[in-house]
Amino acid sequence: MLQRFILSLPVLSQMAVTIRDVAKLAGTSVTAVSATLNGSTGGTIRVSQATKERIYASAAQLGYVSNPIAKSLATGKTKVLGLMLPYADAFVDQNPFCNQVMSGIMREVVHQHYNLMLYTATSGAYQDRAAMLVDSRIEGLLLVMPPDDSPVFAKCKKRGIPYVSILQSPRTDAWTVNSDDYTGGRIAAQHLIGLGHKRIAHLAGSPDVSTTEPRCRGFRDAMDEAGVEVLEELIVQSGFDWRIGLASTEALLQRGTRQMPTAIFAANDLCAEGAIRAIRAIGLSVPDDIAVVGYDDTWFATLTQPPLTTVHMPIDEMGELAARMLIARLEGDLSVDPQPTLPVSLTVRQSCGADSAQFVNGTERSHTAHP
Repeated sequence: MLQRFILSLPVLSQMAVTIRDVAKLAGTSVTAVSATLNGSTGGTIRVSQATKERIYASAAQLGYVSNPIAKSLATGKTKVLGLMLPYADAFVDQNPFCNQVMSGIMREVVHQHYNLMLYTATSGAYQDRAAMLVDSRIEGLLLVMPPDDSPVFAKCKKRGIPYVSILQSPRTDAWTVNSDDYTGGRIAAQHLIGLGHKRIAHLAGSPDVSTTEPRCRGFRDAMDEAGVEVLEELIVQSGFDWRIGLASTEALLQRGTRQMPTAIFAANDLCAEGAIRAIRAIGLSVPDDIAVVGYDDTWFATLTQPPLTTVHMPIDEMGELAARMLIARLEGDLSVDPQPTLPVSLTVRQSCGADSAQFVNGTERSHTAHP
C-alpha cells in the first residue's frame, strides 16, 4: 500500500494546475495571469476588468492554488512576518493581554494577505535563544514588550530585518507603538483621590518593562498635585501575574488595620485579581474596605468579583497598528509615524466603589479627556 502511494506521487505532481494552464483556458498571457492572481496589476502591467474576470473564473474552474514557495522565489518576497511574545508560554497560557494584542495583529496581517510565524520569547533566559531563531524566512518582525537590551535588535539589524515593537521605551531609531502610560497612572490616582482615599498603594510592574516607570510617575505626580502624601511603604515592586499581586497584597495587609491601604492601584488586571483574592481571604470586602483599580481593561476585568475598575489600554488597536506599520515599512511607505502613542481612559466598574451617577457609559466624565 505504501509502495503504491509513493509510486503515484510523480503522477499527482504532474496533475498540478499551473498558471500556464489558467492562461491557456482564459485565452491570455502568463504574465497577465501572474499579475492578476498575485495582486500586482499596477505599474507597467495593465489587465482589463473583463480579462481579470476570465482569469479568476478559469482559476476557479481548474482549482488553481498559488504555490507560496514558487511565488517567493519569483518575487523575492515571502509575505511572512514574525511575532515574538515576551515569554515562552505566552501563546498558550490565556494571558488576556497577549490574547488581545495577537488578535489585533492577526486581524491586520490577514487583511493585508501576509502570513505569521510565531517565535517564543524575548525576555529572561530566552533572549539569546530567541535571537538565534530569527531567520531569513521572515520579511519583518513584531516584538511585544521586548527588553531594551534584547539581542534580537542586533540580530535584526545585522540581517536587515525591519521590526516594530509594542510597548518599548522609544529610542531615536525605534519603530514602536505605545499607549499613554503616564496619563494612565495619573487618572487611576486621580480617581481614587476623588473618592476620598488618602492611603493608596501602588503595585508597580516589573522594572524591565517599559510601562512600569511612566505609570508610577503619573501616579506620584497626581498624588503630589492633590496634596496627598505618597507613602513609600505602600509602593511595592510587584509584577503582572495574579500570584505576585496576591503575595504583594498579603504583605501590605499584614501591617495592621491603621497602616493598611484603603485603595490599591495594581500593575494590570491580573495583578488586581491577586489583590482582590488577598483582601477577601482575610474577610475584608472590595470595595467597602479596600478599593481596587487595575490596568489594561482586558476581557478578564469583567470576570473578577466584583468586576474591575481599570485603565483602558487600546490593546487590540496597538497590535493592529503595529502590524500595519511594519507592512507599510516593508512596502516602502515611510510616511507613517514611527512612534505613535495611543490614548487611555478609565473604565469604571464595581471594584472602586464609585457612585455610578458620576459616570457616562462606564467612564468617568472628568477623566476621558485628560491630556
